[in-house]
Amino acid sequence: MKRKKIGVLIGTVPSNFSSRVCQTISRKADEYGYDIYYFTTSNSYGDNLLYGEGEQQIFSLPDYSVFDGVIIALDTLNVPEGAEALLERLRKLSCPVISLRVRIDGFYNVLVDEKVSLERMIRHFVTVHNFRDICFMTGRMDLEDARLRFDCYKRVMKECSIPVTDTMVFYGDYWKTKAKAAVDHFLADRGGRYPQAIVCANDYMAISVCRELGERGIRVPEDICISGFDDIFESQHCEPPMTTVSVNFEEMAARAVDLLDEIDQGLNPAKEQYISTTDKYRGSCGCMRHKVTNKWYSLTRELEEQKEITYQTIFMNADLEGITDEKELLNIVHTYNIRNNAQKVWICLCDDSEELTEEERSRGEMRTGYTKTMILRAVKTPKNALHLMTKRFERSELIPEEERSDIENGSFYFIPLHYKNHNLGYVVATFDNFGHFGDFMQPWAMNFAVALENYFLHERLDAMNEIKRMYKEDTLTGIFNRRGFEEKARKVYSDAAYLHKRVAIISIDMDNLKKVNDAYGHSAGDDALRRIARALTIVADRNENVAYARTGGDEFLFVSRIERSNEGAEIVARIREELQRLNEQYATPYGAEISCGLYEVKDAAKVALIRALDMSDERMYEDKRQRKTLRRE
Repeated sequence: MKRKKIGVLIGTVPSNFSSRVCQTISRKADEYGYDIYYFTTSNSYGDNLLYGEGEQQIFSLPDYSVFDGVIIALDTLNVPEGAEALLERLRKLSCPVISLRVRIDGFYNVLVDEKVSLERMIRHFVTVHNFRDICFMTGRMDLEDARLRFDCYKRVMKECSIPVTDTMVFYGDYWKTKAKAAVDHFLADRGGRYPQAIVCANDYMAISVCRELGERGIRVPEDICISGFDDIFESQHCEPPMTTVSVNFEEMAARAVDLLDEIDQGLNPAKEQYISTTDKYRGSCGCMRHKVTNKWYSLTRELEEQKEITYQTIFMNADLEGITDEKELLNIVHTYNIRNNAQKVWICLCDDSEELTEEERSRGEMRTGYTKTMILRAVKTPKNALHLMTKRFERSELIPEEERSDIENGSFYFIPLHYKNHNLGYVVATFDNFGHFGDFMQPWAMNFAVALENYFLHERLDAMNEIKRMYKEDTLTGIFNRRGFEEKARKVYSDAAYLHKRVAIISIDMDNLKKVNDAYGHSAGDDALRRIARALTIVADRNENVAYARTGGDEFLFVSRIERSNEGAEIVARIREELQRLNEQYATPYGAEISCGLYEVKDAAKVALIRALDMSDERMYEDKRQRKTLRRE
């Protein structure tokens, strides 16, 4: 029986929450016989909005109508500008959509009951520690869970008859960047007195506040007690261990998959499902009820792994620098991809042969979406071999069916490949034992994408240079055509005019081209024309102050800056000598003969180039008439 397909939209996969959720979903889904398709984003960096736009394009990749269910962890996604558009798209689906941690209207929601989630922790500080000066650091207030945790704090403080002032609340962002500002806020206008406790809406903020206090010589818990929320790995192993609210993320993920199965069986589960939390009272509040056994070996190993990731990121960037060969690029990328421990990896690139849309052209002729046809460019096999290929497939397939037929564990991670907001394609990875990618995936994908962008830019520049060359070059002889000649000749002439130098203008016409064509064929005529071009090239001898070209069927021009009178006549003589040498060298029954018209300009500043060309042309026709007369005689 065909396995059902579940789409999962989740970000920051290596993080504590996402990693636990992904592993549980994969295990639980395998029990039900579901295939899981994870569409993932990574953290943005700085204020790079274009990078964020590129990341969120991964959610436009799939045809969601093929899924039997969708799970979304909205608060982990890097979609600040596109969240509502994504949700509207999901609301139109006929399959069930389940949201984790964030209540979304119209979806099934698996949540922590945020109305009471912090109640026991705050009451612990009030009743056990007899604190009344309890400050609060909120999460992102655009998220419902942050607002509800804040409401819980205010409600409990009110029930305990403790007034909350503005100085007791700092508005955080659920991340580590605002610790200094938060501590400044909580310590301001206190006359050196410290708050008794700071309750933080998540562990990342709590740990960073704890470190900031330590750098200022303020002790935790002796001077100020701290608590967090989530019970992430770092909270158990920081110093002191963090008092926190532990959320059973595995229960949350398992409940989401169970919901999909219940709905598939025709049951009618409640739209909102709540999971349990447990308070962990550790060193940061001084209680030490829940002791932590520090696994120093594991911590040391993790530190070494982070250091190695930094080194590998630097080395990969250096190895990819300046690579202009696609096969070499893919092989280098593969060498570093082995660190990601994937069972199998597919590299799928956009098909640049597809035309851009009007909207994309208006954005500067850069593709920001996926193409209808994708190109499977490389596959890393379970034996770490790399198979290069160029296999086109419909984007709706996500992975060509025949390429994934050997995978029993149906959990696939889709990682976007983009340079800023320029969409290049995506990478798909699957792992053994319900695993997922780690911290190296983001720098690996970023380095890969930058190298791809540079490679494509090099290809486009080469193509543009080739077009430019063809635009200015005579295809038969390989020297300038009239367009190329005009550009170069004007430069040579204007430089001479600026320096008040002499210029030789030579008009050249091949004699008897029609007779050669009629007698020996057009290939012979072409050969004769190429000999003339070759003679001009030899005489020019890469002189930057020379311009020469085939300007018509049998017409050529040669312009050269000269230093003395009659030097132009010497150039004409050399051209004839070289042409005669070439005729003798090839020893064909036909030869290339020319008529030449020379006009020497004494001071280029005083005679226009167009006038000098006309004069040389008139003298060329006079030479041609004389040569005809001599041939008749």
